[in-house]
Amino acid sequence: GFGVAKNLCSWAVDGKNCTVNEHVSSTLQAFHSAKKPIGLCCISPVLAAKVFPGCEVTVGQDKNVDGRFPDAETAAAIAELGCKHICKNVNESHVDKANKIVTTCAFMCKAPLHEIFDGIGTMVQEVLKLA
Repeated sequence: GFGVAKNLCSWAVDGKNCTVNEHVSSTLQAFHSAKKPIGLCCISPVLAAKVFPGCEVTVGQDKNVDGRFPDAETAAAIAELGCKHICKNVNESHVDKANKIVTTCAFMCKAPLHEIFDGIGTMVQEVLKLA
């Protein structure tokens, strides 16, 4: 969650102009080079957007649908980084098969915990399918 945006990168302060922690970036690149699947939820898909130009990720919706997606502008920032944002509901995940990256929005959506749980569950299932 917010720890990613503050501690693993500088997204909380710098948005799309953020830097990613060197160890985090090198670990993600090592997983990618080894063709291991990567699962990211909540705000952490922005790490993939910074480290893997052209990848596909989701942080939910690109519009604040019914007030459930207050950080919907994150989708536009991801697109500005040269990546493709895929709109998904909170109980869904997106699989970028080419890069073996699975993402879900989790707490980027104001939703009941069981819906967030379901989305994270689909992310885990999809990561395991790619393993």
